[in-house]
Amino acid sequence: MRKKQMLAAIALLLLLASPAVFAQDPPCASPVNFAGIRTFLSAPYVTRIEDLKADIAVIGVPFDEGTWNAAGTRYGPRELREGTAMYKMCDLTQGFYYIDGDRVTLKGKHWADLGDVETWPTVPVQTNDSITRSLRAILAKKAFPVVLGGDHSITFPVLRAFDVPVTVIHFDAHLDTWTGAPGNLDHASWVNRAVQLSHVKKFVQIGMRGLANDAEAIANYRKIHSTLITAEQIHRRGVEWALSQIPVSENIYVSLDIDVLDPAVAPGTGTLEPGGLSFFQLDDLLTGLKDKGRLVGVDVVEVDDRDHSGRTAQTAVRLLLDLLGSSLR
Repeated sequence: MRKKQMLAAIALLLLLASPAVFAQDPPCASPVNFAGIRTFLSAPYVTRIEDLKADIAVIGVPFDEGTWNAAGTRYGPRELREGTAMYKMCDLTQGFYYIDGDRVTLKGKHWADLGDVETWPTVPVQTNDSITRSLRAILAKKAFPVVLGGDHSITFPVLRAFDVPVTVIHFDAHLDTWTGAPGNLDHASWVNRAVQLSHVKKFVQIGMRGLANDAEAIANYRKIHSTLITAEQIHRRGVEWALSQIPVSENIYVSLDIDVLDPAVAPGTGTLEPGGLSFFQLDDLLTGLKDKGRLVGVDVVEVDDRDHSGRTAQTAVRLLLDLLGSSLR
């Protein structure tokens, strides 16, 4: 009996020492969520847009020179990628399973992370041109762009890359219609420029509230004739009413400023304002957009590095995945 046990142990050691055993690919690149180089959802890192072959392309814009308040959103892309750790998948083409409704979304979709656009500190015009070039290259590859900001000024150069008519759905605590300095583009005035783009046909602004918007911002908002749905209206009238105010359009671009959420949900941002939307209110609004038109792009902006709990970034990621899952079939 002892001889048989020894022979079995030797056979096992020889098997484990076999090169063929170690040549096999593991089921995951890393079975734990804190190991490895961080990309969005651990998607393949593609260093050149020319080599992009994916349905969904994630790109970061680590830029916060457009902020009027506290810097820190330059770290937003890093925080958002880190926020995907809990949703990491061995094979992203298997999609995401929701226990509610026993359903799977984004099945069969191929993801890629393109890293960050080239930025030029203290030369924002050059950075903005880099953003537009990168987005045009992604769109030329027929991939769906997911842009990780950065402060909200980056949305203008992103929108500039599109060549189809779009309705912009802008979620934010602020109108972002203040009068910028001549030649300046910042996170509080980008809307004034975006509405002047010939392919931006409609503008819907959702979640503005409280004392965060003054007479100047309101006066400029009235000039652009956008649709405004305040956070207070959503609290009083509900999500279904808010969705009914959004026009049906051919193409929709979503710009999501994380400060549209209440600070209790998303404290990791630079311009906090009480009275924001709850996770479920915003989630229902985003997933309800599937009936309003074809989603052609999305950005998530104004996430900074102050929230050491990580909940701001993870919440933003979950909202993004829910939006994509409901809109991309």
